[in-house]
Amino acid sequence: MYYAIISQIASLIRYYERYLEAALALALGIVLAYFVRKLLFRQLARTMPPHMANIISRGVFYTLIVIFALVSAGIAGINLMGLAVAGSIAGVILGFALQPVISNLAAGLLILTEKILSPGELVEIDGVKGIVTDVTLFSTTIQRMDGVYVRYPNSMIISTKVISYSRSPVIRLDFTVSIAYREDAEKAYEVIRKVVESHPLVLRDPKPEIFVANLGSSGVDILVRVWVPTKFWYDVKMDLLWKIKKAISDAGIEIPFTQVDIWFRTPLRVESFRDLTRGEECE
Repeated sequence: MYYAIISQIASLIRYYERYLEAALALALGIVLAYFVRKLLFRQLARTMPPHMANIISRGVFYTLIVIFALVSAGIAGINLMGLAVAGSIAGVILGFALQPVISNLAAGLLILTEKILSPGELVEIDGVKGIVTDVTLFSTTIQRMDGVYVRYPNSMIISTKVISYSRSPVIRLDFTVSIAYREDAEKAYEVIRKVVESHPLVLRDPKPEIFVANLGSSGVDILVRVWVPTKFWYDVKMDLLWKIKKAISDAGIEIPFTQVDIWFRTPLRVESFRDLTRGEECE
């Protein structure tokens, strides 16, 4: 009886031996791919940004998983030729279905290799300004100035205009200050110049520019151009605008408001409500 049981166990082991070997090979392959990914990430992180090193190491990891899965399938006796034919047919179908995904993948590789965008960079994409928080193979995420996160497909990033404010260490800020026509432009110029030159974050080189840019319908437009460190541009913008406004008000310079004068070609007859009521009573 014991001999029959042992014989059945041995026959079961021989029957499932190749499947056990395939499972063991796949398990060892997954462990090996994991350690290769960790080692590759450490090496790549020394010479490139961490997010890009993570993407490359992850791609190598999944590639090794696929290779070990195919090897395990061969050990198990699965006909790989049939899988190849089925895979080619499925590949054609998926190629049409996943065309947007493939285009995003190609665009993502271009963005990462050309370093078009990087996390932490202040950019403007399709009219939306914000900080880049994540760049992957398929999409790019930015945080707008109001805190909202926006995710863009990488194919859109490649095909639209991208403005980077962080590539240069300094950035120019433009302000338009309007004064009434009856005000002294020289006095306004001196008031604005003192505020600009006294600000600690306004650069002396390039030199600030203050000049009359336009003679508007309601007032004189004075353009103020200053250069500031890029990482402090928002703080300088808020602070400088407030100080210019306060200095102009303290100097008694009027900031104009839109007004319209209406002229009539023929004289108008104006009657008060009292005249109208008297006319009705007489009737």
